[in-house]
Amino acid sequence: MAKQSRTTRKNDKVAIPVGDEAVPMGPGPQGSRDLTRLDFGHYAGQTIEELATIDPDYLHWLARHPSGARYRAEIGRVLGSPLRSTEY
Repeated sequence: MAKQSRTTRKNDKVAIPVGDEAVPMGPGPQGSRDLTRLDFGHYAGQTIEELATIDPDYLHWLARHPSGARYRAEIGRVLGSPLRSTEY
């Protein structure tokens, strides 16, 4: 019998099961890029504005990290200051 994979697909995103629910863990389809909502990691599905109140330190880190490059303008807008290239 073939071993069943622990990953599943939910709305075209790779997800891992957590309890009875599948949690998205990777980017969604290429055409669905919403630059105001994260589509990966622990905060997948949450908006930049929500994260500004929940975990602003994460947004500062994300703005410097390569995986956050596409979100930098929105992070700067939400945090109230444009991010300069020296802050990446």
